[in-house]
Amino acid sequence: MSQNAIFNIMENRVFFQSELNLKALNSFMNRTEHLSLPNEMFQTRLAHSREIIDSINKNPKEWDSRCGFNIKHIGERFIDSLRNFSTEEDSKQINHIYTKAFRFLCEFDFLVGTERELNSDLLSVKSAIINEAIANDSEVKSQIIYASYMMPANILKDHLNNRNITAVTDFQEKLDQAEKLKLKWDEEIQIKQNEVKVLDEKLDEIRTGFNFVGLYKGFHDLAQKKETELKWLFGSLILMSIFILLPLIYEFLTYSVYDDEKGFQISALLKLIPLVSIELILIYFFRIILMNYRSTKAQIMQIELRQTLCQFIQSYADYASDIKTKDSSSLDKFENLIFSGILSDAEKLPSTFDGLEQISSMLKNLKGS
Repeated sequence: MSQNAIFNIMENRVFFQSELNLKALNSFMNRTEHLSLPNEMFQTRLAHSREIIDSINKNPKEWDSRCGFNIKHIGERFIDSLRNFSTEEDSKQINHIYTKAFRFLCEFDFLVGTERELNSDLLSVKSAIINEAIANDSEVKSQIIYASYMMPANILKDHLNNRNITAVTDFQEKLDQAEKLKLKWDEEIQIKQNEVKVLDEKLDEIRTGFNFVGLYKGFHDLAQKKETELKWLFGSLILMSIFILLPLIYEFLTYSVYDDEKGFQISALLKLIPLVSIELILIYFFRIILMNYRSTKAQIMQIELRQTLCQFIQSYADYASDIKTKDSSSLDKFENLIFSGILSDAEKLPSTFDGLEQISSMLKNLKGS
Protein backbone atom coordinates (compact mmCIF):
# COMPACT_ATOMS: atom_id res chain seq x y z
CA MET A 1 0.00 0.00 0.00
CA SER A 2 1.36 3.44 -0.92
CA GLN A 3 2.23 6.14 1.63
CA ASN A 4 -0.50 8.41 0.25
CA ALA A 5 -3.12 5.67 0.57
CA ILE A 6 -2.13 5.13 4.22
CA PHE A 7 -2.08 8.80 5.19
CA ASN A 8 -5.29 9.63 3.39
CA ILE A 9 -7.15 7.12 5.54
CA MET A 10 -7.68 9.30 8.60
CA GLU A 11 -10.55 10.38 10.75
CA ASN A 12 -12.33 13.49 9.61
CA ARG A 13 -10.83 16.16 11.91
CA VAL A 14 -12.14 19.70 12.19
CA PHE A 15 -9.73 21.53 14.43
CA PHE A 16 -8.12 24.51 12.75
CA GLN A 17 -11.29 24.98 10.71
CA SER A 18 -13.43 25.57 13.79
CA GLU A 19 -14.61 29.13 14.27
CA LEU A 20 -13.06 29.57 17.72
CA ASN A 21 -9.65 28.25 16.68
CA LEU A 22 -9.60 30.36 13.50
CA LYS A 23 -10.43 33.35 15.65
CA ALA A 24 -7.47 32.54 17.94
CA LEU A 25 -5.15 32.23 14.91
CA ASN A 26 -6.31 35.57 13.46
CA SER A 27 -6.08 37.28 16.80
CA PHE A 28 -2.51 36.10 17.31
CA MET A 29 -1.50 37.21 13.81
CA ASN A 30 -3.05 40.68 14.35
CA ARG A 31 -1.49 41.19 17.76
CA THR A 32 1.99 40.22 16.63
CA GLU A 33 1.94 41.87 13.22
CA HIS A 34 3.90 44.93 14.36
CA LEU A 35 5.37 43.48 17.50
CA SER A 36 9.08 44.20 17.92
CA LEU A 37 11.16 42.36 20.51
CA PRO A 38 14.55 43.58 21.72
CA ASN A 39 15.99 40.06 21.70
CA GLU A 40 16.88 39.20 18.11
CA MET A 41 16.66 35.40 18.67
CA PHE A 42 13.12 35.63 20.08
CA GLN A 43 12.18 38.04 17.30
CA THR A 44 13.37 35.46 14.76
CA ARG A 45 11.51 32.65 16.53
CA LEU A 46 8.34 34.76 16.58
CA ALA A 47 8.74 35.50 12.85
CA HIS A 48 9.16 31.80 12.03
CA SER A 49 6.15 30.93 14.18
CA ARG A 50 4.08 33.59 12.41
CA GLU A 51 4.92 32.12 8.98
CA ILE A 52 3.77 28.66 10.07
CA ILE A 53 0.61 30.02 11.75
CA ASP A 54 -0.15 32.18 8.70
CA SER A 55 -0.06 29.07 6.49
CA ILE A 56 -2.36 27.25 8.93
CA ASN A 57 -4.72 30.22 8.94
CA LYS A 58 -4.90 30.30 5.14
CA ASN A 59 -5.32 26.52 4.65
CA PRO A 60 -6.93 25.15 7.83
CA LYS A 61 -8.57 22.18 6.07
CA GLU A 62 -5.29 20.94 4.62
CA TRP A 63 -3.51 21.27 7.98
CA ASP A 64 -6.38 19.46 9.70
CA SER A 65 -6.04 16.54 7.30
CA ARG A 66 -2.27 16.20 7.72
CA CYS A 67 -1.64 17.07 11.37
CA GLY A 68 -3.84 14.60 13.20
CA PHE A 69 -1.07 13.36 15.49
CA ASN A 70 -0.16 16.77 16.93
CA ILE A 71 -3.77 17.96 16.95
CA LYS A 72 -4.49 14.97 19.15
CA HIS A 73 -1.53 15.49 21.52
CA ILE A 74 -0.82 19.26 21.63
CA GLY A 75 -3.62 20.91 19.62
CA GLU A 76 -5.56 22.43 22.49
CA ARG A 77 -2.41 23.58 24.29
CA PHE A 78 -1.16 25.21 21.07
CA ILE A 79 -4.38 27.18 20.65
CA ASP A 80 -4.35 28.16 24.33
CA SER A 81 -0.78 29.45 23.91
CA LEU A 82 -1.88 31.60 20.96
CA ARG A 83 -4.99 32.82 22.75
CA ASN A 84 -3.08 33.71 25.96
CA PHE A 85 -0.07 35.28 24.29
CA SER A 86 0.67 38.76 25.51
CA THR A 87 2.65 41.41 23.70
CA GLU A 88 5.08 41.73 26.58
CA GLU A 89 8.39 39.99 26.12
CA ASP A 90 8.00 36.50 27.52
CA SER A 91 10.56 33.99 26.30
CA LYS A 92 8.66 31.05 27.74
CA GLN A 93 5.50 31.88 25.80
CA ILE A 94 7.39 32.39 22.56
CA ASN A 95 9.32 29.12 22.97
CA HIS A 96 6.06 27.17 23.57
CA ILE A 97 4.50 28.59 20.43
CA TYR A 98 7.75 28.18 18.51
CA THR A 99 8.27 24.47 19.30
CA LYS A 100 4.61 23.53 18.88
CA ALA A 101 4.37 25.34 15.53
CA PHE A 102 7.51 23.49 14.41
CA ARG A 103 5.98 20.14 15.38
CA PHE A 104 2.94 20.92 13.24
CA LEU A 105 5.24 21.94 10.37
CA CYS A 106 7.26 18.70 10.60
CA GLU A 107 4.10 16.55 10.59
CA PHE A 108 2.63 18.54 7.72
CA ASP A 109 5.85 18.05 5.74
CA PHE A 110 5.97 14.35 6.62
CA LEU A 111 2.44 13.72 5.36
CA VAL A 112 2.44 16.10 2.39
CA GLY A 113 3.04 13.13 0.06
CA THR A 114 5.56 12.23 -2.62
CA GLU A 115 3.69 13.85 -5.48
CA ARG A 116 4.43 17.38 -4.19
CA GLU A 117 6.73 19.05 -1.68
CA LEU A 118 6.40 21.72 0.99
CA ASN A 119 6.42 25.22 -0.46
CA SER A 120 9.75 27.01 -0.49
CA ASP A 121 8.89 29.50 2.28
CA LEU A 122 7.97 26.77 4.74
CA LEU A 123 10.98 24.70 3.69
CA SER A 124 13.21 27.67 4.45
CA VAL A 125 11.55 28.14 7.82
CA LYS A 126 12.02 24.47 8.67
CA SER A 127 15.70 24.47 7.69
CA ALA A 128 16.31 27.70 9.61
CA ILE A 129 14.73 26.32 12.77
CA ILE A 130 16.78 23.11 12.60
CA ASN A 131 20.00 24.99 11.94
CA GLU A 132 19.33 27.41 14.78
CA ALA A 133 18.67 24.52 17.21
CA ILE A 134 21.89 22.73 16.21
CA ALA A 135 23.95 25.93 16.45
CA ASN A 136 22.64 27.07 19.83
CA ASP A 137 22.41 24.85 22.87
CA SER A 138 19.07 26.34 23.92
CA GLU A 139 16.11 24.99 25.87
CA VAL A 140 14.16 24.28 22.65
CA LYS A 141 16.84 22.05 21.14
CA SER A 142 15.44 18.78 22.49
CA GLN A 143 11.97 19.63 21.17
CA ILE A 144 13.35 20.51 17.71
CA ILE A 145 15.36 17.26 17.55
CA TYR A 146 12.33 15.24 18.68
CA ALA A 147 10.07 16.86 16.07
CA SER A 148 12.66 16.39 13.31
CA TYR A 149 13.79 12.80 13.92
CA MET A 150 11.68 10.93 16.46
CA MET A 151 8.20 12.30 15.93
CA PRO A 152 7.86 10.95 12.32
CA ALA A 153 8.32 7.41 13.70
CA ASN A 154 5.65 8.03 16.32
CA ILE A 155 3.34 9.46 13.67
CA LEU A 156 3.83 6.41 11.48
CA LYS A 157 3.25 4.07 14.42
CA ASP A 158 0.08 5.94 15.37
CA HIS A 159 -1.26 5.72 11.83
CA LEU A 160 -0.40 2.05 11.45
CA ASN A 161 -2.34 1.30 14.63
CA ASN A 162 -5.26 3.35 13.38
CA ARG A 163 -8.37 1.19 13.05
CA ASN A 164 -9.00 2.51 9.54
CA ILE A 165 -5.57 1.36 8.39
CA THR A 166 -6.23 -2.03 9.95
CA ALA A 167 -9.56 -2.14 8.18
CA VAL A 168 -7.89 -1.36 4.85
CA THR A 169 -5.32 -4.11 5.41
CA ASP A 170 -8.07 -6.54 6.30
CA PHE A 171 -10.02 -5.34 3.26
CA GLN A 172 -7.09 -6.12 0.98
CA GLU A 173 -6.85 -9.60 2.46
CA LYS A 174 -10.58 -10.07 2.04
CA LEU A 175 -10.31 -8.78 -1.51
CA ASP A 176 -7.60 -11.35 -2.30
CA GLN A 177 -9.74 -14.06 -0.76
CA ALA A 178 -12.73 -12.85 -2.77
CA GLU A 179 -10.70 -13.01 -5.99
CA LYS A 180 -9.66 -16.59 -5.22
CA LEU A 181 -13.23 -17.46 -4.29
CA LYS A 182 -14.51 -15.88 -7.51
CA LEU A 183 -12.10 -17.97 -9.58
CA LYS A 184 -13.21 -21.08 -7.72
CA TRP A 185 -16.87 -20.19 -8.24
CA ASP A 186 -16.27 -19.50 -11.93
CA GLU A 187 -14.80 -22.98 -12.31
CA GLU A 188 -17.68 -24.53 -10.40
CA ILE A 189 -20.22 -22.55 -12.40
CA GLN A 190 -18.61 -23.73 -15.64
CA ILE A 191 -18.77 -27.33 -14.43
CA LYS A 192 -22.40 -26.87 -13.39
CA GLN A 193 -23.23 -25.30 -16.75
CA ASN A 194 -21.78 -28.30 -18.53
CA GLU A 195 -23.74 -30.64 -16.28
CA VAL A 196 -26.92 -28.63 -16.84
CA LYS A 197 -26.34 -28.78 -20.60
CA VAL A 198 -26.04 -32.57 -20.47
CA LEU A 199 -29.15 -32.80 -18.28
CA ASP A 200 -31.00 -30.49 -20.65
CA GLU A 201 -30.20 -32.75 -23.58
CA LYS A 202 -31.32 -35.79 -21.60
CA LEU A 203 -34.46 -33.93 -20.54
CA ASP A 204 -35.26 -33.22 -24.19
CA GLU A 205 -34.89 -36.92 -24.93
CA ILE A 206 -37.06 -37.82 -21.94
CA ARG A 207 -39.69 -35.25 -22.93
CA THR A 208 -39.76 -36.53 -26.49
CA GLY A 209 -39.89 -40.09 -25.25
CA PHE A 210 -42.70 -39.17 -22.88
CA ASN A 211 -44.67 -37.68 -25.75
CA PHE A 212 -44.25 -40.91 -27.71
CA VAL A 213 -45.22 -42.90 -24.61
CA GLY A 214 -48.35 -40.78 -24.40
CA LEU A 215 -49.08 -41.48 -28.06
CA TYR A 216 -48.51 -45.21 -27.49
CA LYS A 217 -50.81 -45.14 -24.44
CA GLY A 218 -53.49 -43.41 -26.48
CA PHE A 219 -53.35 -46.18 -29.07
CA HIS A 220 -53.31 -48.76 -26.25
CA ASP A 221 -56.45 -47.31 -24.63
CA LEU A 222 -58.18 -47.17 -28.02
CA ALA A 223 -57.17 -50.77 -28.69
CA GLN A 224 -58.66 -51.88 -25.37
CA LYS A 225 -61.96 -50.17 -26.23
CA LYS A 226 -61.98 -51.87 -29.62
CA GLU A 227 -61.16 -55.23 -28.01
CA THR A 228 -64.14 -54.81 -25.71
CA GLU A 229 -66.30 -53.79 -28.65
CA LEU A 230 -65.08 -56.83 -30.60
CA LYS A 231 -66.03 -59.16 -27.74
CA TRP A 232 -69.52 -57.68 -27.60
CA LEU A 233 -69.89 -58.00 -31.37
CA PHE A 234 -68.70 -61.60 -31.27
CA GLY A 235 -71.21 -62.37 -28.50
CA SER A 236 -73.91 -60.67 -30.59
CA LEU A 237 -73.03 -62.86 -33.58
CA ILE A 238 -73.38 -66.02 -31.44
CA LEU A 239 -76.67 -64.78 -30.04
CA MET A 240 -78.03 -63.88 -33.49
CA SER A 241 -77.00 -67.31 -34.78
CA ILE A 242 -79.01 -68.91 -32.00
CA PHE A 243 -81.99 -66.65 -32.74
CA ILE A 244 -81.83 -67.65 -36.43
CA LEU A 245 -81.65 -71.40 -35.71
CA LEU A 246 -84.27 -71.60 -32.96
CA PRO A 247 -87.33 -70.81 -35.16
CA LEU A 248 -86.15 -73.24 -37.81
CA ILE A 249 -85.61 -76.03 -35.31
CA TYR A 250 -88.98 -75.36 -33.74
CA GLU A 251 -90.83 -75.42 -37.08
CA PHE A 252 -88.91 -78.48 -38.16
CA LEU A 253 -90.00 -80.37 -35.06
CA THR A 254 -93.60 -79.16 -34.81
CA TYR A 255 -94.84 -78.34 -38.27
CA SER A 256 -95.54 -80.45 -41.35
CA VAL A 257 -97.15 -79.61 -44.74
CA TYR A 258 -98.44 -83.19 -45.27
CA ASP A 259 -101.79 -84.37 -43.81
CA ASP A 260 -102.72 -88.08 -43.71
CA GLU A 261 -106.36 -87.42 -44.57
CA LYS A 262 -106.06 -84.62 -47.10
CA GLY A 263 -102.58 -85.28 -48.38
CA PHE A 264 -100.22 -82.51 -49.39
CA GLN A 265 -101.67 -79.04 -48.75
CA ILE A 266 -100.20 -76.03 -50.62
CA SER A 267 -102.04 -73.65 -48.34
CA ALA A 268 -100.01 -74.96 -45.43
CA LEU A 269 -96.96 -73.39 -47.01
CA LEU A 270 -98.47 -69.95 -46.56
CA LYS A 271 -98.15 -70.41 -42.81
CA LEU A 272 -94.39 -70.44 -43.25
CA ILE A 273 -94.32 -66.84 -44.54
CA PRO A 274 -94.01 -65.21 -41.06
CA LEU A 275 -91.22 -67.62 -40.23
CA VAL A 276 -89.39 -66.80 -43.42
CA SER A 277 -89.81 -63.06 -42.78
CA ILE A 278 -88.43 -63.39 -39.26
CA GLU A 279 -85.52 -65.41 -40.57
CA LEU A 280 -84.73 -62.83 -43.26
CA ILE A 281 -84.81 -60.00 -40.70
CA LEU A 282 -82.58 -61.94 -38.33
CA ILE A 283 -80.16 -62.74 -41.13
CA TYR A 284 -80.10 -59.06 -42.12
CA PHE A 285 -79.14 -57.96 -38.61
CA PHE A 286 -76.69 -60.84 -38.38
CA ARG A 287 -75.02 -59.53 -41.52
CA ILE A 288 -74.81 -56.00 -40.06
CA ILE A 289 -73.22 -57.31 -36.87
CA LEU A 290 -70.82 -59.42 -38.91
CA MET A 291 -69.71 -56.42 -40.97
CA ASN A 292 -69.19 -54.39 -37.79
CA TYR A 293 -67.20 -57.28 -36.34
CA ARG A 294 -64.94 -57.39 -39.39
CA SER A 295 -64.55 -53.57 -39.37
CA THR A 296 -63.58 -53.54 -35.67
CA LYS A 297 -61.11 -56.32 -36.23
CA ALA A 298 -59.53 -54.34 -39.09
CA GLN A 299 -59.33 -51.25 -36.85
CA ILE A 300 -57.57 -53.26 -34.13
CA MET A 301 -55.00 -54.41 -36.69
CA GLN A 302 -54.38 -50.79 -37.72
CA ILE A 303 -53.98 -49.72 -34.08
CA GLU A 304 -51.52 -52.56 -33.40
CA LEU A 305 -49.55 -51.47 -36.47
CA ARG A 306 -49.33 -47.93 -35.10
CA GLN A 307 -48.23 -49.22 -31.69
CA THR A 308 -45.44 -51.14 -33.42
CA LEU A 309 -44.36 -48.04 -35.35
CA CYS A 310 -44.28 -45.98 -32.12
CA GLN A 311 -41.47 -48.21 -30.83
CA PHE A 312 -38.97 -46.70 -33.24
CA ILE A 313 -40.51 -43.27 -33.81
CA GLN A 314 -37.67 -41.55 -31.86
CA SER A 315 -35.12 -42.96 -34.30
CA TYR A 316 -37.47 -41.96 -37.09
CA ALA A 317 -37.53 -38.35 -35.84
CA ASP A 318 -33.73 -38.13 -35.93
CA TYR A 319 -33.61 -39.89 -39.28
CA ALA A 320 -36.33 -37.72 -40.80
CA SER A 321 -34.53 -34.48 -39.91
CA ASP A 322 -31.58 -35.64 -42.00
CA ILE A 323 -33.29 -37.30 -44.90
CA LYS A 324 -35.89 -34.56 -45.46
CA THR A 325 -33.14 -32.07 -46.16
CA LYS A 326 -32.33 -34.22 -49.20
CA ASP A 327 -35.82 -35.32 -50.25
CA SER A 328 -38.85 -33.71 -48.61
CA SER A 329 -41.31 -36.31 -49.94
CA SER A 330 -39.35 -39.46 -49.11
CA LEU A 331 -41.30 -40.20 -45.91
CA ASP A 332 -44.77 -39.06 -46.97
CA LYS A 333 -46.21 -42.58 -47.21
CA PHE A 334 -44.80 -43.52 -43.84
CA GLU A 335 -46.24 -40.39 -42.21
CA ASN A 336 -49.59 -40.86 -43.94
CA LEU A 337 -49.74 -44.31 -42.43
CA ILE A 338 -48.73 -43.48 -38.89
CA PHE A 339 -50.69 -40.25 -38.64
CA SER A 340 -53.76 -41.19 -40.70
CA GLY A 341 -57.12 -41.90 -39.13
CA ILE A 342 -58.38 -45.37 -38.15
CA LEU A 343 -60.47 -46.47 -41.15
CA SER A 344 -63.50 -48.76 -41.09
CA ASP A 345 -64.75 -50.35 -44.26
CA ALA A 346 -68.30 -48.99 -44.35
CA GLU A 347 -68.84 -49.40 -48.10
CA LYS A 348 -70.07 -52.97 -47.86
CA LEU A 349 -72.48 -52.44 -44.96
CA PRO A 350 -76.05 -53.23 -46.11
CA SER A 351 -78.67 -50.55 -45.89
CA THR A 352 -81.97 -51.13 -44.12
CA PHE A 353 -84.00 -50.83 -47.35
CA ASP A 354 -81.93 -53.56 -49.06
CA GLY A 355 -83.42 -56.17 -46.70
CA LEU A 356 -86.94 -54.82 -47.10
CA GLU A 357 -86.71 -54.98 -50.90
CA GLN A 358 -85.65 -58.64 -50.76
CA ILE A 359 -88.63 -59.51 -48.54
CA SER A 360 -91.11 -57.65 -50.76
CA SER A 361 -89.78 -59.28 -53.93
CA MET A 362 -90.14 -62.74 -52.33
CA LEU A 363 -93.76 -62.02 -51.35
CA LYS A 364 -94.57 -60.88 -54.87
CA ASN A 365 -93.24 -64.14 -56.28
CA LEU A 366 -95.37 -66.19 -53.89
CA LYS A 367 -98.53 -64.28 -54.83
CA GLY A 368 -97.81 -64.68 -58.49
CA SER A 369 -97.57 -68.39 -58.13
